[in-house]
Amino acid sequence: MFEAVLPASPETCFAEFIDLRSARLWLPGLKKARVVRSDAQGRPVEVSYEFGEILSYALVYHYDDLLHRVRWVPSAGLRDGVSGAASFDAAGEGCRFRYSLESARGRSETHETDVAEAFATWMRRRAAT
Repeated sequence: MFEAVLPASPETCFAEFIDLRSARLWLPGLKKARVVRSDAQGRPVEVSYEFGEILSYALVYHYDDLLHRVRWVPSAGLRDGVSGAASFDAAGEGCRFRYSLESARGRSETHETDVAEAFATWMRRRAAT
């Protein structure tokens, strides 16, 4: 599990993490993300991802707004997806960001840390501007 304190509120970090419009700006290697299904609030429930020429998969998301948490699992029948979760809890004037993967089939040993660190760096840059 990756853990870091970020210089923004849990609400801000949670909203930024689930915003696909900015994902290409921080998610390493992301070429395309397409929302397949959305919930009543307009949040992505199922998303199709493309990373480079050979890696593509779809994930299904489950949100807990009160706790600022999101979980994801691969869409049925897709073997390259990852399972995991992210949470954002109040910590002083910022938030404690936790990111973990339960399944990272075919990914590097550093994939979990690489993705989480990329998001943490993105949020630190945004807070600095």
